[in-house]
Amino acid sequence: MTSIHRRRIAGLLGLFPAILPAATLLAAAGASAQQDYPSKPVTIVVPFTAGGATDLSARVIAQLLSRELGQPFVVMNRAGASGMIGMASVASAAPDGYTLGWGGNSPMSVAPHLIKSPPYDPLKSFAPVGLAAISSWVMVIRPGLPVSSVADLIALAKAQPGKLTFASAGNGSAPHLMGEVFKAAAGIDMLHVPYKGEIDGLNALAADQVDMMMGATSTSSALMKSGKLKGLAVTTPTRDPAVPDTPTVAEAGVPELTFEIFFGLVAPAGTPRPVIDKLAAALARAVADPSYREAMEKAGIRATSSTSEQLAALLERHNRQWLAIIARNNITSN
Repeated sequence: MTSIHRRRIAGLLGLFPAILPAATLLAAAGASAQQDYPSKPVTIVVPFTAGGATDLSARVIAQLLSRELGQPFVVMNRAGASGMIGMASVASAAPDGYTLGWGGNSPMSVAPHLIKSPPYDPLKSFAPVGLAAISSWVMVIRPGLPVSSVADLIALAKAQPGKLTFASAGNGSAPHLMGEVFKAAAGIDMLHVPYKGEIDGLNALAADQVDMMMGATSTSSALMKSGKLKGLAVTTPTRDPAVPDTPTVAEAGVPELTFEIFFGLVAPAGTPRPVIDKLAAALARAVADPSYREAMEKAGIRATSSTSEQLAALLERHNRQWLAIIARNNITSN
């Protein structure tokens, strides 16, 4: 070995004492940043407009997380494309725990399967934190329709094939897909009438302009209690406390319509596990808070907590379920 080579090797070896402490310091800094999380305000992106049940639940949780973790948790509404615009901004955010998403049915299990090139993968682009709420859909009918049960509705539809109508919140929305599932399960033919949103569809139903709709119980229950709509069945596996006298779809003979509405917290994929764990623990405490449970009860929603693993399992199940429905019925968002 030449003297030049020996000097080069010695020089490289001489760098290690400097390199190793630097690497150790960087690792320690990263661990400290995770341990100190959060050290600045955190944004929770709600992928829908302000004012609905999704927004309400997120805002109450944000206040409680601020108290739990000592930093402001700020809700930002980014609506559009069935919630995909807001959730896409979360998926592309830095995985450091400072941008979170308030995930729900449509953007996390339905909408991405309706287009060829979705802006994110609902199962791979996010790190689930935990559930915050569960609610149901409810099959509601116009007040003038002469039926009092799901069996009556099926019998009427079979007697008048193609004449009864069902409303939805738009082509490819969850109420549309559930209407298609109902038709297939019951062996009936009903005409789909899409509206711009759920409230428009429910208003048309209350005005006797359409016959049936799958509406969120949180928005439909008041209309049911006032007599403006008739409820036939809820979609959760057990009866919904918001409308306890309404049977489940399984009790009504169409178990294929068993679906939950869920709200939960997710982070961008790659967010460090210590941050996820800290958020999950704080979220569970927030969901257990009496003020949150009272606010959800008034809105017709059931406060429900979970581990991050349980939310991941729920997302996997919902995505399998909706993907199969969309493929079987050849449904797109167009």
